[in-house]
Amino acid sequence: MNPTANARRLRRDQTDTEKELWRALRAGRFAGFKFRRQHPIQNYFLDFYCPAARLAIELDGSQHGFPEQQQDDKQREQFLASEGIEEMRFWNRQWRENREGVLLEIWHALQRRTGCELIVRKPQNNRFVPPKQSQIKDASRSQADSCSR
Repeated sequence: MNPTANARRLRRDQTDTEKELWRALRAGRFAGFKFRRQHPIQNYFLDFYCPAARLAIELDGSQHGFPEQQQDDKQREQFLASEGIEEMRFWNRQWRENREGVLLEIWHALQRRTGCELIVRKPQNNRFVPPKQSQIKDASRSQADSCSR
């Protein structure tokens, strides 16, 4: 099967957690960043890929806990790193239990890799609007204050 046909099959056969994350990322809805789904790169298919940030997002099920799969995942991560692509992995359970935390972590990686907080591209479509820097600093300050008590 050619890569395009395989990518189409993978898009059609997405898991429920992949569908849910795709709803948050698709069509520039995630702070204006554009993502692709099941993007082929050589022998690999990236669950979600942001070309502007060269960032891949993977949602992993229980099969990724087995040693053989972990070794394959490590080789894949090394290959992607050699191509200048950072890979972020989240367990399906993480997504189900802490969606806002996962989205915030993705946004931090996008910001770190691009230097952009928000891409102004149809802001009315944005489903995820990142917090303002002052909110992050205030929250981390208050958290530090509460930790030191």
